[in-house]
Amino acid sequence: MRITIGIPSKFMHLVDSNILKLLFPFFLITSFSFLQGQKLIQATPATLKEENGYRIRPGDQLSVSVLNEPDCTVSQTIPNDGVIRLSYIGDYKAVDMSVKNLEVLIKQEYILKGIFLRPIVNVSITEYSKRFVYLSGSVNNKGPFALPPEVEAMNIVELISMSGGFTDIARKNKVFVTRTYYAQGVKTELKTFEVDVESLSRGSMQNRNNKFWIYPEDQINVPERLF
Repeated sequence: MRITIGIPSKFMHLVDSNILKLLFPFFLITSFSFLQGQKLIQATPATLKEENGYRIRPGDQLSVSVLNEPDCTVSQTIPNDGVIRLSYIGDYKAVDMSVKNLEVLIKQEYILKGIFLRPIVNVSITEYSKRFVYLSGSVNNKGPFALPPEVEAMNIVELISMSGGFTDIARKNKVFVTRTYYAQGVKTELKTFEVDVESLSRGSMQNRNNKFWIYPEDQINVPERLF
């Protein structure tokens, strides 16, 4: 059966079907990356992370401090608007940047406002926001599965294994993954992919490096085998 890989329909006539089979993981990675404004790299054989490091997002528990200035210590969960309140500075947008970048910007703000001459600012994430994928059907543990911190995507083979694995009657060669696509924060499209996890786990597809990446909010449904 044909695998749907999420390439815009207006380009499909330009791509040979055999090439699609070889390149479908690449298209899945890049199409998601462009939609989310991210550039992802393979951090481990099973995970993708952002090329320039983790970016602070709503739901993260953030700690901000200035050396020898206890009044400036702030611990706060990032709200949906991404704005935190800093001592002597006021409201400050803290999302969509790395911890190191935020440290530099807060330091500059204290200097520009004439509050401190040479502040040493420390920012850390004390707890990461949880992002889930959802499993149903013939798996041992149904329901939400939290992706590891700082991971943007996981290979479906390792993810199912970490979540508890298949049941004895799972149809591993026909797993359905439903994904929601967004544009400027608005849902625009829902797509379902059919994935042969059994072949991927054995490395028996044409390219042993083939992977199918699972992203936050993906829904994985595993049907039962037909006896």
